[in-house]
Amino acid sequence: ISWTNGGTPVDARGLIDFDLSSIPNGATISSANLSLYSYDSPANNTHSTQSGSNESIISRVTNSWDENTVTWDNQPSFSSQNQVSLPASTNSIQDYLNIDVKYLVQDMINDPDNSFGFLLKLVTEQFYRKMIFASSDNSDPTLHPKLEVCYSLITSSSDNNNNIDVNIF
Repeated sequence: ISWTNGGTPVDARGLIDFDLSSIPNGATISSANLSLYSYDSPANNTHSTQSGSNESIISRVTNSWDENTVTWDNQPSFSSQNQVSLPASTNSIQDYLNIDVKYLVQDMINDPDNSFGFLLKLVTEQFYRKMIFASSDNSDPTLHPKLEVCYSLITSSSDNNNNIDVNIF
């Protein structure tokens, strides 16, 4: 979000974290799809392209953060490696379903000590542009962010190699 509040400039970025601890080190991510659901927020309304494109990017967060204490001034760092672009919205209420975040999730599995979820930010943080998505605190659970991950784990024994495919929702 890049907006004003009573004439005061306001910028905000979104942070989302999923528990990936059940995916073992060494797993190969075959697919990872993130779905974000838009809604008319009582506090922030809907997506806006009032002053231009609200194209956004999703990046891997590389520092820990706490949802109850994170602010603009103490926001965590993030990596631009394998970041994913979201095209500008064409409607004020627009879901972004099955966003391919495979390489971001693979980076998270490969480097769990420096992986703390996703950061969503506008490409151009200029006033009167925003993307608005429901959080996991939304009263409607069907609007919560969703991450679907499929991975393979190659195990070996003295007699053969086994390929195990697992889906996590």
